[in-house]
Amino acid sequence: MKTSNQKLGNKGEALAVAHLQKNGYVILDRNFRSGRCELDIIARKESLLTVCEVKSFFADPLGAAEFRVHKAKQKQVIQGTYGYLGEHPEYEGMDIRFDVIIVDLSTYPAQITHHEAAFWQEEY
Repeated sequence: MKTSNQKLGNKGEALAVAHLQKNGYVILDRNFRSGRCELDIIARKESLLTVCEVKSFFADPLGAAEFRVHKAKQKQVIQGTYGYLGEHPEYEGMDIRFDVIIVDLSTYPAQITHHEAAFWQEEY
C-alpha cells in the first residue's frame, strides 16, 4: 500500500511528464532504479538526454523545494545516470542535462516550475 507521500510523488511525476511532453520531450523511462538511486524521469528532446528530479508538495515546504535536491542527491542522480547509460548504450555520447521540476499541488491547476540545468557534474 502506498503512503500519502508516495501518492503525492506519483501525482507530481505524472504532471511533470505531461509538462515535458507538452514541451516536446519524449519520455524514455520513469522511476529507473540503479543501485540505491531512482531517477524520476528520463526524457529526450532532439539530441539532448534530460534527467529530471521531481519535487512535489501540497503545503509550502520550509524553504524553496528546489533546494531539497542537495549535493548528495545530485551525486546520486549523476551516478544513477551512469547506470542508465550502462543499460542503454544507444544514448552514450548524447549531451546530458540535469533538471529539477517543482510541482506545487496546493493550487489548482498545479503550478509547475521547470529548472533546466539545475545542477551538473562538477568533477571531471
